[in-house]
Amino acid sequence: MSAGQVNWREHAWRLWPEILAFVVFAAAIWAQTGARVGVFFDDGIYVVLAKALASGEGYHNIHLPGAPPAVHYPFLYPAALSLLWQVWPSFPSNVALFGIFDSAALALAAWAIARHARRWQIPRAVHFVALPAGFLAFPLLTIVGVRFSEPMFLALTALAVLAADREQVTYRGAALAGVLAGLAALTRTAGVAIIGGIALAYWLRRRRGAAALVAGAGVLMVLPWIAWLVARGNAIDPLLAANYGTYLAEARQAGAAGFLAGVNPGVFAPLARLSLPAVPGWLWYPMAVTLVGIVVWGAVLVARRVPACVISLGCYLLLVGLWPFAPDRFVWILLPWLALLALVGGVDAWRRGGAAQGVIAVLAVAVSAGYLPREAISLGTRGFARTAERISLPFDLLVPSIAQETPDDAVVAVADEALVYLYTGRKATPNHLFRWERRGTEAYSTDVTMSYLCASGVTHVALTGPNAPAAPLVNQGIRGPDPLLTRLFRVTDGPALYRLTCPS
Repeated sequence: MSAGQVNWREHAWRLWPEILAFVVFAAAIWAQTGARVGVFFDDGIYVVLAKALASGEGYHNIHLPGAPPAVHYPFLYPAALSLLWQVWPSFPSNVALFGIFDSAALALAAWAIARHARRWQIPRAVHFVALPAGFLAFPLLTIVGVRFSEPMFLALTALAVLAADREQVTYRGAALAGVLAGLAALTRTAGVAIIGGIALAYWLRRRRGAAALVAGAGVLMVLPWIAWLVARGNAIDPLLAANYGTYLAEARQAGAAGFLAGVNPGVFAPLARLSLPAVPGWLWYPMAVTLVGIVVWGAVLVARRVPACVISLGCYLLLVGLWPFAPDRFVWILLPWLALLALVGGVDAWRRGGAAQGVIAVLAVAVSAGYLPREAISLGTRGFARTAERISLPFDLLVPSIAQETPDDAVVAVADEALVYLYTGRKATPNHLFRWERRGTEAYSTDVTMSYLCASGVTHVALTGPNAPAAPLVNQGIRGPDPLLTRLFRVTDGPALYRLTCPS
């Protein structure tokens, strides 16, 4: 090998974090979907809250009747979007700017994780394979393609552990790590696990002062949000608590049984479902357990070198596993780290020889047969964006119909109510009410829901399709000698809009 080739490789290695960040940013921009904002509910709420802050209406759900305070989603991500809203106040054109911001956040996360991974003392090939595979995985592209807070959360978490995992522990570094972890908690509530994880890592390293500084700085950052929750947390109608209440209100609905049921390794199920092929259970479950074991072994191998990272990820996964209603995307956002840990554990097991090599070979074949075809098909067909675009289709009919058929002061009961508000300006509220029950949901009766709609001043009810969760409500409302609902339009096997006349 010539000296020129060696120098080129060393130069590429030095620039690897920047190269990865550029590739991830380009992929994230490409992944932006044309679906309407609000198809996944959370994305619509984030943008509504950004609009509320940008327009000086405070941190309130301005799309709901009465504009109650927002106590479910921490404010940092909507606040960031609100600044962009002020730069470009024209919706939905400004969604393009929001997409650039989210793409930049994911790229920043890639840079920070790549920089941090150099401290792992692992083969360079692991970096070059695991990190692109993790960041370009189609679930992560699905997340960054809509307005979720996960990219910003991942960036802040990665920067926090980058600041924490240094050979020389300093109070300045500990304070910085605590502030960044606190900002992560202001982006997603689960970020409290990062504060606790970094503090615990310092404590175990016998750096008690640094541990206290991390905890103190993190809590100090979160205090404004806690104060807001204490002051406004009870302002949400209990019937809306499942989607709009505090996490404490949700936990009360789920009950202790909902948390106890989470004491199992099921938190890793999204990783196994993504990676392994669809085979009979007697074969799938042993492979899934082996895959999880490899990830855990990888974490054990690097824990002494990067304890803040490993312990923080462990605390986060523990919290997600215990929480009764955590969607898969809470785990998907960790895919870059999980890919690194899996490859670190797999390479070490392979080097040990013997039966371990056979296990790793079988697992490698399984992942190649499971993950690689899914990834290729999803990227080749943009399948990662298809769900959002499919959910958006009924609203291509509903949005203009609501805008034309209802007065400006109308209140519409509809699924994805934030979406309808953003695109029509009409106040909107859910047309299907439910509560958490252990690790599932239980719908309120149609009578309770109809009473809520009338009390909220709802004037119209919209359905996205005949099988929508609110269909029983509509079917009840159109019956009888004096029906409460009058049909304005209905598309066969498609959306429908009704006028609601509540009893006086």
